Amino acid sequence: MKVTNRAQDRWDAIVGRFRVACILHRDGKEWESRRIIKEELPPLIKQWMQMLPTGLKEDAKADLRDMFTREQSIVDQGHKLQKLFKETLVKRIIPQVEERIAAKYRSLYVAKLEQEKAKRQNEMSGSWVRPSYVEKDPKPPADFNTGGRRIKLGDVSDMIDALQAADSEALADEILSLNEIVEGMNDAQIDPILKG
Repeated sequence: MKVTNRAQDRWDAIVGRFRVACILHRDGKEWESRRIIKEELPPLIKQWMQMLPTGLKEDAKADLRDMFTREQSIVDQGHKLQKLFKETLVKRIIPQVEERIAAKYRSLYVAKLEQEKAKRQNEMSGSWVRPSYVEKDPKPPADFNTGGRRIKLGDVSDMIDALQAADSEALADEILSLNEIVEGMNDAQIDPILKG
């Protein structure tokens, strides 16, 4: 028996909305996830069942159960992949990139200081008057996100580490969201690939 295009479209909508509910649940957005499951899915499932040929209605419940299990598994696997990716990005890649950038800026800064020093020496060699230095208005410290860590006021090293960790986490989340991972796994038709 053939499933109509309308029934297939309705099935695709059910799968898509359930996947969104799973992702929301995994992201800690329980209320939104529950709303989709309780309010959006029942009418979609009912409409889908009505569109199916009589001979397929018996298998429909099993198909739903299989789909629920498969989608939950894909989202769980996507979450594990995101976590692995994020750990690798935050612990290895971002620090290496930051160090390379910092090294480049350090060398530029040193070169600039050398230029300024040479310029001052040239200015002073032709004059008996010392140049005066005017301190610019200090800017108030900007607020920063420490990722929930408590840091002692004078511990600059911990402040820098906390800022870098929080920025790295945010960057990792922006680069590849759980939704993008799950969509990619689904598009590639990847069954659960990680165990445990």
